[in-house]
Amino acid sequence: MVNMNSLLKQAQKMQEDMQKAQEGLVHIQVEGTAGGGMVKVTANGKMEVLSVHIE
Repeated sequence: MVNMNSLLKQAQKMQEDMQKAQEGLVHIQVEGTAGGGMVKVTANGKMEVLSVHIE
């Protein structure tokens, strides 16, 4: 039989780990280009656009 306290502690730890991972997404930056480099977009891991540069 599974110990209910152990199961609840494991679920709480998983929730805390997910929260930390989501908070870390804001620090990831990616850049995409189009039009032979004429358009550059930078976004973070939370899919928020940080900058758009059009030449």
